[in-house]
Amino acid sequence: MKVQSLRSYAWACCALLMIPLIGLIYIHLNHGEGVYYSLVTDLDRQLPFLKIFVVPYLSWYAFLLAGFLYLAYKDRQSYYWTLLQFIVGLLICYSVYAVYQTYVPRPLIEGDDWLLRTVAWVYQSDQPFNCFPSTHVLTSYLMMKAYLSAGNVPRIYKAIVTLMAVLIIVSTQFVKQHVLLDIVGAVIVAEGVVAILNRIRYRRWNSELAAGMRGEHLEGGLER
Repeated sequence: MKVQSLRSYAWACCALLMIPLIGLIYIHLNHGEGVYYSLVTDLDRQLPFLKIFVVPYLSWYAFLLAGFLYLAYKDRQSYYWTLLQFIVGLLICYSVYAVYQTYVPRPLIEGDDWLLRTVAWVYQSDQPFNCFPSTHVLTSYLMMKAYLSAGNVPRIYKAIVTLMAVLIIVSTQFVKQHVLLDIVGAVIVAEGVVAILNRIRYRRWNSELAAGMRGEHLEGGLER
């Protein structure tokens, strides 16, 4: 990678700082003050707690970082478009947390192996609020969609990203950080954000195309 290209890549990656910056809103809202609701269903109660899924749950951080870094290198346009989807989607989730706070009950941790200690650390670090829609699910789903739609990403990378995204989404259930409706809500938000942004982009593209065609028509008329 040439020096100029490396500098451009570094500047592009700096845009990722927007995610932890708006993440400060999450921290501010992650509490149980005031009224909060439970979306737990009978099906949620039947799902077991599986400590091994704390591994893919925590891999979410590395998954998103690696996903973005590769997109910034391979497909800069897709990188910025995905980042925009993330920011809009996260802001929608935080807006929901502000007006409709939900709570997920957690199981009692019994045992002292490293997996259970890791789960206990997760529970201690993240309060059981800010659940609907799940940002773990939202961002993993958007990253998966970005890779599946990218034209110049090898199939093996698409398969790896898809597998990791599915594992992370499933892990939110088995470590009891979210309930099923949190997944549903996140997917709805993700699909809505993609649809709205695509509509705005295509409308703008069509407007620019129409303007270009009108310009060419006028130039052709003047030449006559």
